[in-house]
This record gives sequence, C-alpha cells and structure tokens, in this order.
Amino acid sequence: MPRVEQAIEIHAPPVRVFAMVAHSPERMPDWWEAFELQQRVTPPPTVIGSRSRYVYNMMGVKIKGEHQVEVYEENQHLIVRTISGIEATFEFRFEALPDDPESTRVTIMVDYALPGAMLGKLLNRLTMEQKNERDLNQALVLLKALIESQMPIVST
Repeated sequence: MPRVEQAIEIHAPPVRVFAMVAHSPERMPDWWEAFELQQRVTPPPTVIGSRSRYVYNMMGVKIKGEHQVEVYEENQHLIVRTISGIEATFEFRFEALPDDPESTRVTIMVDYALPGAMLGKLLNRLTMEQKNERDLNQALVLLKALIESQMPIVST
C-alpha cells in the first residue's frame, strides 16, 4: 500500500491547527486542493464515528466516497479511514514545538490503495505517488498560510 508523509511547522498553537483540521472538515478543499468536496454526513461536533462525504481528484479521476473518524485525541491526533470509495487512511499528528509552544508541528500520513482498473486509468504508479507527494506538500503549505493569516493582531 503506498504511503505519503509530510510535516510542516505552523506558527499557531495546536488547539487552533487541530480545530481547522478536525472541527472544520468542510474547509479541507480550502487547503488541500485535490479535495473538491468535503461535506459532513453527521452533525458537528467531530467525534469518533463522525462521517464525511468527499470527492478527491486524483490526476483527473474523481473519486467519491465517505470516510469516518476512528481516532480522536483533542489537539493531538486524528485518524480518518475511508468506508467507501478507495481504501485509504489519513493520520494527522499535532505537536507543540518544545522551544515555541505557540507553534505546532503538523504531520500528515496517508496510506492508500487503488483498484487495478483505476491504476490503468492513471499514467503509472510512480507518477501517481509523486503527484500525491506534491499534493500533500502543497496542502500543508496552504494550511500553514491559511492558519497564519488568521492570526489575531496583537497591539503593543
């Protein structure tokens, strides 16, 4: 099963970063552009068992499905697994930086498998994996920009 993993440091405390990812799943297309749709199926708040519907664009192939929260540790850890569509697990880790507790290291790991018919529609596995790496890297850069641009202004 292919795996992509990326991390980034965001100048915001874990509570703010976790809130954007876990409590605002409908905002995912704002920062992870390969997701064309992310829509709640179950009402807020996000808890273990919460479900969302998604449309993911993988190199022009639109993959539709649902996923469900399997692990939820407030401000620390989130695991979401697909229950329809393609087989995938999204793991998010949020760690306050030891030297700057107002900043967060976010790590996203995605394990996924594609059916053989879908692989045939895509160029080749290596090209697809490289594209997924770039998409995840871009997602983290956009997440950082989105969160840091929403920082409150502090007057001195």
